[in-house]
Amino acid sequence: MSDPYADLASQDEDLQNRIADAMESRCQDPAQVAMRQAYLADLELPKNASAIELGSGTGHVTKDLIAIAGAATALGVEPSPVMVARANAHFAGQPNLSFMVGDARHTKLPSGEYDLVLMHTLLCHVPGPETVLTEAYRLLKPGGVLAICDGDYSTATARIADYDPLDELVRFMINQNVTNLWIMRQITGLLSENGFSLGARKGHGYVAEGEAAYFLTVIDRGADRMVEEGTLQPATAEALKTEARDRVSRNTFFGYMSYVSQIAYKT
Repeated sequence: MSDPYADLASQDEDLQNRIADAMESRCQDPAQVAMRQAYLADLELPKNASAIELGSGTGHVTKDLIAIAGAATALGVEPSPVMVARANAHFAGQPNLSFMVGDARHTKLPSGEYDLVLMHTLLCHVPGPETVLTEAYRLLKPGGVLAICDGDYSTATARIADYDPLDELVRFMINQNVTNLWIMRQITGLLSENGFSLGARKGHGYVAEGEAAYFLTVIDRGADRMVEEGTLQPATAEALKTEARDRVSRNTFFGYMSYVSQIAYKT
């Protein structure tokens, strides 16, 4: 199965809803919020700055463009109508925050209108990521800021010992849902080739805490996909999901993934 995020709008509505559920769990995870704070809070934007997020999902990160980065207005562009409907429902009472269905590669929005463009866990899903970088460059005002954050997905793990079966679920899920595991190791070259000047780069370690709600969605989706592929029997998949939850209850669960943020500027 190819990465469903790469063409999310064409997926069936049930899958879009399941992905939306996982995305909402991740976006609201306190450690994920802290990570966004770490790379968005230090941006220096002009007064009344306008911002846009490409690949805005259910809208929680788009809200951060106002709440953390300090933009006056923020627009989220997202290909999935399911996600846009959720975002509009969540944030209907916030007039400076809006969402639209659109393609990050070709938004059809005016050129040179935005002070900040954000791509949060977007580029890893895009075949030919330079198309989105070209669009971001077009959308930005001269001197505008591009903020990118994505996973360094080869680091994702749930392993607590050799041959841990839960780790295989994580690796399978990542393999099935990410187009480019190495995008943040390639991003500086891609940005330079597309006319951007480089700013700060930071590493962010994400460790599942408490109820590990987001990482359990990774375990569950990996197990479900293995059943669909015929790799696991349903009873085995359910047993592995139970094992993950038992570890959480016994405080022995471990889930880790590293992220990298990169700031760049339109020259």
